[in-house]
Amino acid sequence: MKVEDKQTGSFYTPKSLVSYMSEYAMQKVNAPTILEPSAGDGRFIDVLTDYDSSIDAIEIDANKIEYLKSVCPNNNVQLICANFIKYSLKSNKKYNLIIGNPPYITKKVLTEDERAISIELIKYWSLPDSIFQNLWVSFVLGALKLLNENGAIFFVLPFEFLQVHYAEKLRNFLEEKFNLIEITTFKESVFPDIEQDVCLVYMTNISGIKPIVKYTTVKNIDDYNPIEYSEIRRNKPLKKWSNSILNDDEIELLMNLSNQYTKVSSLGNISPGIVTGANDFFIINDSDAERLNCKELLIPIIQKGSSVSKLLLFAKDDFLELTELNKKVWMLNLSKVDITNISGDLKNYLSEGMIRELHKRYKCGQRKRWHDVPIISSGDLMFFKRYNKLPRLIVNSADVYTTDISYNIRLNNEFDAHSVAFCFYNSLTLTLCEYSGRFYGGGVAELVPSEFKSLSIPYKRIHKSSVKKLDRMLRENKTIEEIVKYVDGIVLNDLSPNDLDVLKKIREKYLIRRLKQ
Repeated sequence: MKVEDKQTGSFYTPKSLVSYMSEYAMQKVNAPTILEPSAGDGRFIDVLTDYDSSIDAIEIDANKIEYLKSVCPNNNVQLICANFIKYSLKSNKKYNLIIGNPPYITKKVLTEDERAISIELIKYWSLPDSIFQNLWVSFVLGALKLLNENGAIFFVLPFEFLQVHYAEKLRNFLEEKFNLIEITTFKESVFPDIEQDVCLVYMTNISGIKPIVKYTTVKNIDDYNPIEYSEIRRNKPLKKWSNSILNDDEIELLMNLSNQYTKVSSLGNISPGIVTGANDFFIINDSDAERLNCKELLIPIIQKGSSVSKLLLFAKDDFLELTELNKKVWMLNLSKVDITNISGDLKNYLSEGMIRELHKRYKCGQRKRWHDVPIISSGDLMFFKRYNKLPRLIVNSADVYTTDISYNIRLNNEFDAHSVAFCFYNSLTLTLCEYSGRFYGGGVAELVPSEFKSLSIPYKRIHKSSVKKLDRMLRENKTIEEIVKYVDGIVLNDLSPNDLDVLKKIREKYLIRRLKQ
């Protein structure tokens, strides 16, 4: 993948995938007219010219258009050098099939004029500006404007389309427009050179059918035999299309069980941790503290989940161990400090920060004094918002602060921190983490604050001996299966074996997809 391709969002579709998409679409829809809105090097055109259809191919790059003219003399193909978003706004032509792999370009790198064109298209559909975070959104809406009443759109889209919050209104809008939506995901990466998971999204209307979302997982671009298949008919519209990996019965079991237990939002006050604006500057180790002569200006802080990854109870001895390993677990707290009275070494350190232009960084620049980091209260519990296989809720017995890698929970009086943390590691809550959250390239999962607060925990008071045993199991690196089985036996002992088995299978589905297992 060339660097210039990445900058223009032009990740060319593998030819085997192009062939599959073209053959699939042409079998499903009668398409005398076809539009390829981002022609690139013409690989969709190469396949589609085998069919007796009139093809319009749009490409913004004039050099690529000239190349396509030299290799594509077919009279059924009209090559158009244009910005597709402008074309979609001006053209009244309609197509039976719109197919391709639109560019994935964040709006941050677009010009003001390019953004304005996309916003005009979004307003055409009376949708909120907030859905426009990437150019592929504009391509979906432009394609919809140019589509015949019974036509089909078939796009390669980033997997994030199925799950990100900003695209939720777009997904709901598309569910109103189409009664058949088919999603195909891949167990193996389509673009192994980049951390960008993709999916295929086919949308059309078929007379006489009730609205349905179909979700299929296949092995790779050379093997399209379904590994997983599910249909959503009753639970529409879906908040996240990524959850159509489940069927209606599985979703309803999750929701019914979730409604029986305590919501995380009711546990107490929940907030992200401290945002320093420059962790590598403000967070230091013991050696730095001694060198800068500033120990009285430090607060204890955790900035990496890996520092507390294998435990349930984070005690003062655990923090002491981190300091003895010279880990960076101290944050400079200079709020309300008279800078004229600090050590000369610390003054020089602040000057080094100015030389690095830290005072111009967004968060630092918003402060009256760039080095005064706002302090967010520590919590009884710490939840680390990003995780790999196992999300982590930890008792903050050491009373440390955290950066914004963690949500800090200050519990209401009726809840016991040790019991909440213990009860978190059950099959239902861990499955809800997968259902409610999202994941990124490489398989890292994340829960934003609203998603974390929506989780349910089957809370009950837990005996101290059980809590200590779970802490010991985590420290001894017991398997996730052993940990979950132990907790389930105490907090979900009222569930039937069948329900527990279904929860386990649902979670396995999510993990296989997310971790590419």
